[in-house]
Amino acid sequence: MPSQIYLNHMATQPLIIKDWEKGVADSPHFGNSLMRNVDIEAFPGALKVQKATASLFFATALSATFTADAATDILTISGTNMTDYTTGTAVTVSSTGTLPTGLSASTNYFIIAVSSSTIKLATTIALANAGTAINITDAGSGTHTIATVNPGTVNHIVRDTHGDIKFFHDSNGRVWYLTSGSTRVLLLNGNTLTNSSGQGLAFIRDNNATEISKKKYLFVFRNALIDVVEITGTTQIETPSWTSGWQTMNTGSGAGNSHHALTGQDFIIYYCDGRYIGSIKELTTFDPANSATFTYTSQALDLPQLEIANWLEELGTNLEIAGDTFNFIYPWDRLSNSYNLPIPVPETSIKRLKNIGNLVYILAGTKGNIYTTQGSYVNFAKKLPDYLVNNSGTLQANPVTWGGITSRNGVLLFGVAGLTSGNSGAYILYPDGRLVMDNIPSSGSGNVTALYAQNDFYIMGHASGGSYHTSTRYASYEAVAHSGLYRLSDKTRKGALSTLEVQVAKPVATGHIRIGYRADTSSSFTTIDTYTADGTAISFESDAGLIDLENIQVQVEMDGLFELMEVRLLP
Repeated sequence: MPSQIYLNHMATQPLIIKDWEKGVADSPHFGNSLMRNVDIEAFPGALKVQKATASLFFATALSATFTADAATDILTISGTNMTDYTTGTAVTVSSTGTLPTGLSASTNYFIIAVSSSTIKLATTIALANAGTAINITDAGSGTHTIATVNPGTVNHIVRDTHGDIKFFHDSNGRVWYLTSGSTRVLLLNGNTLTNSSGQGLAFIRDNNATEISKKKYLFVFRNALIDVVEITGTTQIETPSWTSGWQTMNTGSGAGNSHHALTGQDFIIYYCDGRYIGSIKELTTFDPANSATFTYTSQALDLPQLEIANWLEELGTNLEIAGDTFNFIYPWDRLSNSYNLPIPVPETSIKRLKNIGNLVYILAGTKGNIYTTQGSYVNFAKKLPDYLVNNSGTLQANPVTWGGITSRNGVLLFGVAGLTSGNSGAYILYPDGRLVMDNIPSSGSGNVTALYAQNDFYIMGHASGGSYHTSTRYASYEAVAHSGLYRLSDKTRKGALSTLEVQVAKPVATGHIRIGYRADTSSSFTTIDTYTADGTAISFESDAGLIDLENIQVQVEMDGLFELMEVRLLP
């Protein structure tokens, strides 16, 4: 039974909906059945609108025609406002005839922003930032088209903690980067895309040099090969020099296996490679062209035949390896020739692992079950309620696809794609079992396939790009909470609720609250009333006029600065 005050069958008592801090219940028969884009932490006991998200990439992929002016090197773009395509945005050009001299098809160029309808192009981001444009010597012939280099699904995000630069790896094999203080991701140009599906990233920071001279290298895992690029400073990032095919892995070019990688506490990179775990260890200052500076081991650990390593996580001195084929986690001390006693998980295919306070959370299978381990056995922790991920009533074999995983201020943050419309996004699971759908990508509800969190303002990877938190809250009623389903009466004695009251903690200048209801868990919600912040009111009241009810479920939709405490329906 929901924790809020429960009406008897004559509906003679008020229905008071509160206790938002309890999160989502296992079903609408036990409490709140949906909490999306809401904040239950800032003021426990009250419900606030969550931080809104915005795209780290351009909002809309560009494909437009252009003309070129040889006298000024300016391209005039037809029918498109170019203000969203900032300096450094990667583009390509093509033509039905001959491109303007100075430009070539199938080549990445970088925008120099000029006006809302005009740009110039540069050959590198460094030149774009310097305003050094390509010299265009004629207008060409035919119809010319310019298009953005578009991201695929972002699968991995890693951060250079000393340079505070985040790197993104997408399903097209491209690598992108985000500098400190920026809200726009740029292309790390020039890596090989053949047989690459965005399977892993890791970096080494030189631990043999003095702080001022430390070099850093990014390792990019293709399906069968490892590429490497120096990322020490702005010069190396804006004009990158890649070593393609630096090392060969065990899996074939068409395998598409996970190459999830991490840089361990021992400063060694470990990565998944089919039934093997590989490693990269720096010996002296790393130089990809000098084998004396590193030890590359392609088969540091063998897993059982047919097993596929899917994810890695550290737990003490052990490396925990998630098996994709069988239902085992393989602990490895990183030194022995074999793993320790495998830890069985009651699911087929273990997808993600995350250590939070020496407790490893496990995302496994396709039913939405979450487990934990301290290194010797597995405990069941939480099941994503069917109401959130598959409320159609139709039996489905695979209602859940897991996304990215990380820790945000000591709580588990993970991505989910479910079958219920609108409920795919980033979820939070608190140590005490409370669950909330925290955010959706800026592009709309969808799986959050990669996550990076430094604080409350985390970064999400998803299909066609990535999103970040803004300093504003959701608008257009995007914060949503559903109460439990309450029994009001029976068929012979119907319930009636005449008055709606909404109580907030303090007056606010901006925001809206919209209250709706329905008589069962499958019908659409009908709006009872909408309230607008006026800077003075802390309570709102309306005629509800609800009659002939057996059951009721309440929907709260919010935006702006409201701090909602209670929704009351009075007889």
